[in-house]
Amino acid sequence: MAERSHYETLGVARNADRETIRRAYLAIARATHPDRQSAGSVQRSDAESRIRAANAAWNTLGDQAKRQEYDRTLPDPVRSQAPKPTQPNLTDSRPAPPSGIVVSAQTASLWKWAPVAAGVLIGLVLLIGSAYATSQDSSSTGTTMPATAARYTPGSCVVILAGDFGKNAQPVDCTQRFSSTVNSQVDSPRPCPPLTVAVPLADGKTTLCLVGAP
Repeated sequence: MAERSHYETLGVARNADRETIRRAYLAIARATHPDRQSAGSVQRSDAESRIRAANAAWNTLGDQAKRQEYDRTLPDPVRSQAPKPTQPNLTDSRPAPPSGIVVSAQTASLWKWAPVAAGVLIGLVLLIGSAYATSQDSSSTGTTMPATAARYTPGSCVVILAGDFGKNAQPVDCTQRFSSTVNSQVDSPRPCPPLTVAVPLADGKTTLCLVGAP
């Protein structure tokens, strides 16, 4: 039976950092301290053996230089795996013809490349369909994008509505419910004056600075 490595003794991985190794060592030291066992018992003897092994492991792995030197004595887990032998593929990749039917080399070649041609054709159809849908979306978007908002007169009242592309301001009478008074209008992203509420509009260029309606 091969001797256990220091990593196996502490129950940590080969690439564990120093803090992980230290915590594992302290856990073993607390759990297996010989003073916790009866003198002369089998458990005490086993605890003494385990703590000696843990001390030796920590003494080596806790020191960076000693750990590097120790790691060079361990087998490389990658190189220790025997490479799998490779064998040439001697099978014919062409699909076999139906049983009892003899076909020419040209027909067999057509059978071989038919799936590839079908895949290319399907890809072209999907690409054309995607380009057409994108152009339709672009055309539709161009016709439905909100126009640049008009100038709003300070003191006028508006109602803020949610649109497909953001918020829009609809001028209304100041007596209408939920209306707000326009304090000022600034170009986005300039800030509004204090004590006003900034409402960026859907055109992306205009911000209304609103206060409560009278």
